[in-house]
Amino acid sequence: MLEDIELNVKNYLPLREVVFNAIRDAIVSGNIPPGQRLIEKQLAEKIGVSRTPVREALRKLELEGFIEMIPRKGALVKVLNEKDIRDVLEIRASLEGLVARLACENMVPAELRR
Repeated sequence: MLEDIELNVKNYLPLREVVFNAIRDAIVSGNIPPGQRLIEKQLAEKIGVSRTPVREALRKLELEGFIEMIPRKGALVKVLNEKDIRDVLEIRASLEGLVARLACENMVPAELRR
């Protein structure tokens, strides 16, 4: 779980963004499973940063729907239910259709022949 969080500091991003990306990637890859409690102090020690960038990253993760903050419990990785998954897939299907249509409308003859 927390052992698999890696920082990529080569991107020249603010530290809070690097920490955000590292935690988000661990959640998306399943290294931090749904329902897992995220303890600020443990994350900071594991990643090797102070608690401030971790706190900022957790706020952004909450805003983007990856975690939920529960009073007196802290941060938990969000558990998706069937409705959440259906909603995401419905939006994705709509966007993919739009992208295909726009690509066709903007294709130049050389691209069309290829």
